Amino acid sequence: MKICAVCGFGVGSSVIAKMNIDSILAQEGKDDIEVETVDLGSVTGVDADVFFTTNELFDNFPDELKPKTVVLDNFVDLASIKEKLDEKLAELGA
Repeated sequence: MKICAVCGFGVGSSVIAKMNIDSILAQEGKDDIEVETVDLGSVTGVDADVFFTTNELFDNFPDELKPKTVVLDNFVDLASIKEKLDEKLAELGA
């Protein structure tokens, strides 16, 4: 399974989100899930099972990716990220 954190340039807030998602996955023993970062302009070229992004960028997401996208209010709020991550993984059976 692949998760992709998306921000405007793929090197700022998405890196923070990736580190936090990686940390949560490690705590949960889910080492088989890959997490990458990408910028919004390149998101259509990424084959991921789940995308994480912000409210601001979600409106600009391609329609076909929106069902696979989780919107985070805050990329550093571990409790919120964990809740949304666990919810999405359960939905996908991971």
